[in-house]
Amino acid sequence: MSTSQRAAVQPDASSHPSRQKKVGEMLRQDTRNRLLQAAGEEFPAHGYAGTTVTRLAAAAGVSVQTLYLAWGSKRALLRGYMENALAGGDGSPEDAARRFAGLSPRERLTELATLVTEIAERAATGWRLYRDAAAVDPEIAADWNELQLLRHQLITRVLADIPVSTLTEGLTSKRAADTAWAIASPESYDLLVHRLGYRLEEFRGWMEQNLIAALLRR
Repeated sequence: MSTSQRAAVQPDASSHPSRQKKVGEMLRQDTRNRLLQAAGEEFPAHGYAGTTVTRLAAAAGVSVQTLYLAWGSKRALLRGYMENALAGGDGSPEDAARRFAGLSPRERLTELATLVTEIAERAATGWRLYRDAAAVDPEIAADWNELQLLRHQLITRVLADIPVSTLTEGLTSKRAADTAWAIASPESYDLLVHRLGYRLEEFRGWMEQNLIAALLRR
C-alpha cells in the first residue's frame, strides 16, 4: 500500500483536538448555564449577601472551584444572571432595536413601553437584587451604574429616528432620550408595581401615556 493510500484510510489525527475543544466548550457552557439556573433560584430566595458561593455551587451540582473557573466570582455570576434576564428572547440590544424599524414616532413609543414591560417582568427580581447589593458593595454599584447607562444607550438608539420636528417644542433628541430613560426605569416599575400594586398591563399603559405626553407634540 502506498503512502497516499495509507493516509486515505487512516483517521486524521489533527481533527481530534478540534473535537475535544468543541466538547470542552459545550461542557463549560453547560456548567455556566447550570450556575445561571442556580443563581435564578438562590439569589431571589436569599438575597445577594445571603447567597454564598457554597450554596450556589451545591444548587448547580458543581464544586466551588468549578464555579470560580466558570464565572470568576459571585458578583460576575450576578451580572450574568441579570444580563440573561434583560436579554430574554431579544438576544442582544441590536435585536431589540430591530423591533422599532419602520415605526412612526407614536408607534415607536408604544413599542418601547411594551418592550420595557416585557423586560421588567423578567428582570424585576434582578433589579431589586442589584439595588440592594449596590448599597453595600461598591463593585456591584459600579456594575449597576453601567447597566443603567447601557439602558440609556438603547433608549437613545430607539428614539434616534424620531424627527426633532415631532418632539415637544424645545425638546432636543438628547433630552427626549433622558426623559424616556427616567420614565421607563426600574425605579418607576418598583414604585408603581412593587409598591402600589399596578398590574403589568396598567404599568405598560401608564408608561405609554406618559412617554407620548412628555415627548411628542400635540
